[in-house]
Amino acid sequence: MNKISIHPITWLFGAVAAATGLFLEGLCIALILFVHEMGHAAAAKAAGWRITKMEFLPFGGKLETDEHAGRPLVEEWLVVISGPFMHVPMLAASTLMQKAGWISADVSQLLFQLNAFIFLFNLLPVLPLDGGKMVQLFLCTLHPYYKAYKQSIFFSFASLALLMGAAVVLLPFYVQLVLTASYVAVQLLVMWKEKEVMFIRFLTARYYEPVSLRLLDLPVLKSDRLLYTVRRFKRNRTHTLKVKGGRDMTEEQLLQSFFAGKKYIREVDENMD
Repeated sequence: MNKISIHPITWLFGAVAAATGLFLEGLCIALILFVHEMGHAAAAKAAGWRITKMEFLPFGGKLETDEHAGRPLVEEWLVVISGPFMHVPMLAASTLMQKAGWISADVSQLLFQLNAFIFLFNLLPVLPLDGGKMVQLFLCTLHPYYKAYKQSIFFSFASLALLMGAAVVLLPFYVQLVLTASYVAVQLLVMWKEKEVMFIRFLTARYYEPVSLRLLDLPVLKSDRLLYTVRRFKRNRTHTLKVKGGRDMTEEQLLQSFFAGKKYIREVDENMD
């Protein structure tokens, strides 16, 4: 891992917590978030992923890797759920420490409440939270990657709007809620803006670092544009292009032509050996 960073907002909340007598609460949150993110990192390392950065936020963390959706879905599922899973041993550890007399019942109760809150918060179906990633992975099992990526952002925006509406009605107004929702909204806008970049990274990962996946026949026409065709590619599948009135081609042959600047399936078919 090249870098562990702490977001400036996290330092701000830490300073506010210390100034308002909530240092213990802040310390507990930091510990829970660290263990949560280390769960993600450990699973990513075990799968051979290249971790580039781990950033800590007031409400969670962000693990950045160089994989760009090129790995099998089962691997990403394991990496995503490994963070929430760490809340179970944390709960057990706080209970055992209380019984051993290492921490008081009040501290144990505080750890339980914060642990449960962060666990549930991260399971909200909003990107870039773990729950949002689970929704995206589920959509990737149903649709091509490009379509699933866009759908997951739309779903996250809708979920965030509904959750904020419910929070305004049911919860007291406080600054952290507004800042958290604002940060998530900005992240969603960034993800939408970078959707084409992420898609190209998805394709380059498949071309330069292919993984053996189950084959899927993809019917195409010679008149189809390559861009339209690659946008039909699904995660967790290696595609065989079935060209109507032409020769079958592999995913590698199609991607090679796509990155070479070819525009149509017929151009690939004409230049096949």
